[in-house]
Amino acid sequence: MASSKNVRTKRTPGDFIQFIALSIIAGFLTAGILIPPTVGMGVAATSSINWFKGLPEDMSDGPLSQPSTILASDGKTELASFYSQNRTSVPLSDMSKHMQDAIISVEDRTFYEHGAVSPLGMFRAVINNFLRPGNRQGASTLTQQYVNNLLIDQAEVNGEEASTLGANKGYMDKVKEIKLAISMEQNKSKDEILEGYLNIVNLGGSNYGVEAASQYYWGIPASKLNVQQSALLAGMVQSPNQYRPDVNPELAKERRNVVLGTMYRDGKITEDEYNEAVNSELDLDLHTTDSGCSTAGNADYFCNYIVAKVMQDKTFGATKDDRLKNLYQAGYTITTTLSTSAQNDAKDAVESTQPSDNNPDNVNTSLVSVEPGSGKIVAMAQNSKLGDVDDGSHQVSGYNYNVGAIDGGSSGFQPGSTFKPIVLAEWIREGKGVNAFIDGTSLSYPESFRWKASCVDGGSIYVPGGWKFGNAEEGYQTWNTVAYGIKNSINSFLYSMASKEDLCGVKKTAEDLRLYTGSSTPDNKEVAYSVPDVASLIGTQQTTPLTMASAYATFANEGTYCTPQAINEVKDRRGKVIQKFKADCSKALDKDVANGVNYVLKQVLVDGSAWRRGIDLPDASAAKTGTTDNSTQTWTVGYTRGLSTASWVGNLDQQNRPLNNLAINGKTLNYVDGATYAGGQWQQFMQSQAKKYNTKKFNMPSEKVLGTQY
Repeated sequence: MASSKNVRTKRTPGDFIQFIALSIIAGFLTAGILIPPTVGMGVAATSSINWFKGLPEDMSDGPLSQPSTILASDGKTELASFYSQNRTSVPLSDMSKHMQDAIISVEDRTFYEHGAVSPLGMFRAVINNFLRPGNRQGASTLTQQYVNNLLIDQAEVNGEEASTLGANKGYMDKVKEIKLAISMEQNKSKDEILEGYLNIVNLGGSNYGVEAASQYYWGIPASKLNVQQSALLAGMVQSPNQYRPDVNPELAKERRNVVLGTMYRDGKITEDEYNEAVNSELDLDLHTTDSGCSTAGNADYFCNYIVAKVMQDKTFGATKDDRLKNLYQAGYTITTTLSTSAQNDAKDAVESTQPSDNNPDNVNTSLVSVEPGSGKIVAMAQNSKLGDVDDGSHQVSGYNYNVGAIDGGSSGFQPGSTFKPIVLAEWIREGKGVNAFIDGTSLSYPESFRWKASCVDGGSIYVPGGWKFGNAEEGYQTWNTVAYGIKNSINSFLYSMASKEDLCGVKKTAEDLRLYTGSSTPDNKEVAYSVPDVASLIGTQQTTPLTMASAYATFANEGTYCTPQAINEVKDRRGKVIQKFKADCSKALDKDVANGVNYVLKQVLVDGSAWRRGIDLPDASAAKTGTTDNSTQTWTVGYTRGLSTASWVGNLDQQNRPLNNLAINGKTLNYVDGATYAGGQWQQFMQSQAKKYNTKKFNMPSEKVLGTQY
């Protein structure tokens, strides 16, 4: 059998045509197209460039595909990143000189001496590829390689198939590459081109650019790369995945040593440095960089909420597909409203209530906190890890307990008596006093009783068979003030109030406070809390913790509602602000109405249903507890002027299962209400955070609101 070096590949007519084509290209090169910029472009170059008429003139300043980053409100703390290509662009000054020398020595040793392409290199490749067609040789300069990588990146971003890579590159692709390389060298310095190339080139797997690669393989910045590390990365350029040191260490080492040889040849390293480097081990220290919200630690669900908002916002793209692609490729920097301090305390609070790593009865907890006056979400936590499959160490959920289905959550939970302040607000709106003495003795209303509802036909409704209910505890069927009934959360007082109100007014008050259920319509619209409905007055419709925190923030903000906001600003990959947070606030209640609600609810923490859950701010804090039938869902929602927080403990999947007698953080209780676990959770968080925000005393309402009329 003949040795392989004696085997000659038969030439075909196509080879001759290719030879002629490349010769023509080479002819143009020698005619002056690629005279180095330092020499200047003459008449010959100008006329030759016209030959390329119709081809693109310019290239992007850098890779189009850039990771997007989500930051906390400090603008520094990274919560998560999203990428299809793991890349961190850095200036040339932050890249090791060894790295620069290595890539030039092995890929384009005369890079700083020739123009956009090398005529000698082109001729050498033409002759080699014609005479030895089975052993093709490339002739691309670093400028051409940079252009080629940009074209590939552009094709990927546009969802197109890249025809410019490797053996797929045709001669017209080569012509296009040359044209763009010429334009690039006319507009960029050699250092700028080298910097761009080292930031875009693939260096194995999803690692692009020397900074991401050096962090991945050794956990160091590109500025710290030594001789052998630089040579290893430079060697990977020829075939990034073939020479991956974490996959093919021996091949990678052989290729590294070839690069070291070129560096020694070019005088970039001494003989001693060469010998030391070729005899060194790879010494890998892999640092994986995962993408997405699963890497956001205790802010994973807040991160997921951010992604949901990005998917709904046309600022990020015309369609959902565009927005998703842009999130992973457009290089956004999204600075959020999240306070790392508040988030840590929120996560501690929900885990202290029921640890996610030891939850035998699958009890769910969550807490969300917003700023009255701006709507900024400062914390959002729950006792699970983001995911769909239990990893065996923590409770896992794909649902964000704090928000509705439209934002990656569930359909919500019954709020119980935390709805009662809405009924109270309407009571005050109608000109009635919070110190009015009313009859709280009745636990039923006959079918003949007409509940006023001005927005329905006939102006009233009735309950077939009559309306019967109970109080949570005995001994509260009495006459007393409205404030007494609300602060102690007595149903008989609530319905005594409702019997004298317009239920359509309650409906409007709920709408003004943007009270939504967790469900959404087929066209992705939120669904309003359903009133008039007599049962709904004690919180039988489902809603979400974020909705409740935002509604109560309206009381704290003296009647001005602010839409919950999670993003402060968004910058594009060049640092230009493309979206700036603006508080979206509007008047929902008169100040006097809101101050009347505050007057009553601050008593809840003093001598009402949550008297054990005070936070040492008796004139500057207010709250309301909520407990559904059989204690299936429990709540405490409360606030200061600077912070409104909804705390929930209940059941996500088993909506009708009581919390009574369940194992909750190692304890079982015969009866659980809103003040028990949800109240303790609220108290823990607010004691640690409330005083960092506005704790000015609430204003007193007018004498009319404090009056006894109804």
